[in-house]
Amino acid sequence: MAEILSQTDIDSLLSEIDAGDDLAPQKVEERKRNVSVYDFRHPNLVTKDQLRLLQMVHERYAKLVESYFTTKVRKMVDVKLMAVDQVTYSEFMLSVSDPSCVYILKIEMLGGEAIIEITLPLVYYFIDRLFGGGGKTTEDLREMTIIEQHVISTIAENIVSSLNKSWHDIYALDAVISGFQARPSFIQIASLEEMVISISLEVNVQETSGFVNLCFPFRLLEDILPKLSSDEVGRKRPEDESRSDLISVSKSLKNAQMPISAELGRKNISVEDLINLEVGDVIKLHSRSDSPLRILIENESRFLARPGISGNHVAVQIEEDIEY
Repeated sequence: MAEILSQTDIDSLLSEIDAGDDLAPQKVEERKRNVSVYDFRHPNLVTKDQLRLLQMVHERYAKLVESYFTTKVRKMVDVKLMAVDQVTYSEFMLSVSDPSCVYILKIEMLGGEAIIEITLPLVYYFIDRLFGGGGKTTEDLREMTIIEQHVISTIAENIVSSLNKSWHDIYALDAVISGFQARPSFIQIASLEEMVISISLEVNVQETSGFVNLCFPFRLLEDILPKLSSDEVGRKRPEDESRSDLISVSKSLKNAQMPISAELGRKNISVEDLINLEVGDVIKLHSRSDSPLRILIENESRFLARPGISGNHVAVQIEEDIEY
């Protein structure tokens, strides 16, 4: 049986409602202020400080790639970090052209894989330059041939080496290329809805523009990002960077080819004598048979040497520098 309220009970309830009218808007307002929007499809797994750290690391990476590209194609190349984003793996794959030039990176230290993409306009520019062309690209985004894949693989290996160098001060990635794929739909390093960190570098050279894109599954960096701070990236001193650049340049110079020749002697003859030369004629040189030979580098005399034999080859033994 329902309880019947007396007039006193009714008056008491009405007075409580009247007294609470002033507090209701305030409570509603407080609830509004405490509500924050959260997108479960795109959760913010990486903090602003961690994003800043990743930006600093890959800005350094952009400079290393710029230096390598400029040396490789002998043209001024501009490489800029465009974005460091948190997206789903499916969104990243939708941004990759098909066909493309995609390499799978194995990062054993982190127990997983990452992706690096070089867009095809950039790929065909590099191939044209390396085969002696002026740097012509193509609008026909076809799959690369086996020969083209072999040529561009050297560039990809150096790009990955630059990535390892840019991370070296904060974590030893030691990433290596474990595979190549022209069709991105065949690559599956994460589930479609898994969050990944996407890094995009824009490359401009002559009239060609392209991108180098990186994709790290978040779970790959999940354990190391909280332990890092942006201060660690800035610890490397400028003199250390200068020394590193000097070592890099020195290594490149050591592999440079230089013509070297040994001069037996010299003699000035008239044009008439030159015309009348026949097989068996003897030309008497200014130098004596026991005189040292001049060693020329780039047609400049740099050393004095003695002739001899080393194994089955004619050789010279350097004895003295020639001062300028």
